[in-house]
Amino acid sequence: MESQALELSCSPQLGAGRLTGLHLYHRSAHSQTTLLSLAVGGELRVAPGHRGRLQLHGGLESPQVNVTVSQLQRSDTGLYMWELSYTEDHRLDQILLSAHHVFLLVEGTGRSCQCSPSYPPLLFTIFTVAGLLLLTISWLAVDKCVKARYHHRPQPPVPIYEEMTRKQQSAENNPETPSQREEADYPVYANPNIRQPQDNYYACPRQLALRA
Repeated sequence: MESQALELSCSPQLGAGRLTGLHLYHRSAHSQTTLLSLAVGGELRVAPGHRGRLQLHGGLESPQVNVTVSQLQRSDTGLYMWELSYTEDHRLDQILLSAHHVFLLVEGTGRSCQCSPSYPPLLFTIFTVAGLLLLTISWLAVDKCVKARYHHRPQPPVPIYEEMTRKQQSAENNPETPSQREEADYPVYANPNIRQPQDNYYACPRQLALRA
């Protein structure tokens, strides 16, 4: 992240000879830069763009060399590699690349979004319409489920005693008139106003006398 520091370390390879040179490279997507160079009998050389931000700890005679890059910038993103040079008596110098590579990604902090001014209202409109559409679909689905459950719910059977109680209450609320009760209780042959649809020779003599 920007404004932070990066520490890189390298240890000379044992048995490879005497360390005579040290180089630190930075490879980005477009170029490669030598950040640091140190040789026997020479001075430390640092890339102009990193002066004041790069510090070396240790030297060619040290068992480990450390380099600190402070105040990181987005341009510091890339691959960091060490290159070591060794020499032995009566032999030519050999150059070895260290197996310790570091890839660094520097992210910006506190940067405002470089979006167009019309993007926030457009995004707000899209999310609002999507939310209303989802709410409408959910409401329709719930309403359909409730109606389907109501239509398919079986009606419970009415108990017999409730049916009898209902009929009894209906009879109490609609009592029969006295004439209807009298006709129901009074015998047919005792009422002279009621005529038989046909002669009944087995009727009481009182009824025959009344008809004559």
